Amino acid sequence: MGLQQFYLATFGLILMQGLAWSAYTVNVASQSTLVNPGDKYVAYCNIPGQGALDIIQNLKVKWFHNGQALTSLCEFLSSDLTQKYSCKVLSPQPNNISLELAVLEVQKADAGNLTCKVYEKVKENEKYVRDEVVAMKSVPIQVREPIKSMMFRFDQKKDHYLTLENNEALHQVEVLPGKYAPSCEVMGSMPKANVMIMMGDKMMQGRMVDMENKMGTQFVAEETEFKGNSQVNVMCSAEVDGLPESKKERTYQVVVRQRDPKFKCTNTSAIVNNKRHMITCEVYDVEGISCNKILWKKGDTGEDYSPGNYNNINVACREVDNSKIETTLEILQVTAEHFKTPFRVIYNDPLSQTKEYQLSIPQEHSSSAVALQTSLVFLFSIVLTVML
Repeated sequence: MGLQQFYLATFGLILMQGLAWSAYTVNVASQSTLVNPGDKYVAYCNIPGQGALDIIQNLKVKWFHNGQALTSLCEFLSSDLTQKYSCKVLSPQPNNISLELAVLEVQKADAGNLTCKVYEKVKENEKYVRDEVVAMKSVPIQVREPIKSMMFRFDQKKDHYLTLENNEALHQVEVLPGKYAPSCEVMGSMPKANVMIMMGDKMMQGRMVDMENKMGTQFVAEETEFKGNSQVNVMCSAEVDGLPESKKERTYQVVVRQRDPKFKCTNTSAIVNNKRHMITCEVYDVEGISCNKILWKKGDTGEDYSPGNYNNINVACREVDNSKIETTLEILQVTAEHFKTPFRVIYNDPLSQTKEYQLSIPQEHSSSAVALQTSLVFLFSIVLTVML
């Protein structure tokens, strides 16, 4: 072993023996490490095994706040400190003394640590020459802070979300039937907020997700089936434990519309003055389809026809099954105007996008008109031949 290693080993042994020989311990505690802004934070420093006289003669006890010295025992080092702190010696017991330090009207800047240090008065030649730290412990001060931001997303596939900048009113979103896993991310609070997602009056099951910056909480709900032709409120609720009026809520009014309906129409040609020309359309592939959501329209700005009887037009509808209806538009007497303006059959559902199918009536000439046209052509040919 080299000389340098010997000195290092000897120094370490002496240091370890010095720590072992120290007869002083200190215990520091608080009622809670968390405190609300404006409240009082109280911490206790206990020195067991030492009476009041022992401390006065042999020790010094000091409180520190984030490194700033505050007291010697409970005597403040500056009169200005009494505006921010209070200190008292609790009723001492034999060989046990405790000090109570309070931080008044705590603010965010007070977060950090309170430290109680015990110094031994070192004598040389019966004179005090220095103070040596023989024990110290700290207790943290954590100031509760409200939620700073929220990002509530219903559909993970879409870049749409609610934030605290949105008001607390219901925010409607239309979706197709299927499975969705809403997520809610809450940032900036102290401690981290409790987050949950409600579907109606039931809490959705899910999991907490670790965030890289560790400054927030994200809750992701399990994939849940949202059935068509339904409506439900989905709410993110977040709250900081122990902080009054810290709850934040944002709510989607989820309207689950049906899938787009399909149309299949039969439209034969018609002749002017034809009677009782019929157009038939099937509207299907929509669960819970209903005839009261069907509307026929003539042109872009023309008349609307729901099922019923009108001047020269009758509209009927019947429900074939739960997902299909059959609707007919009957023209009692066809006029030339009917060939100029198209008709549209419209399916209009508040829980579905309005869909329509446009069709025109093809015109057919009567056989007599065709024969007359042929005769005229033949006669014109004869006249032309004679002239030549």
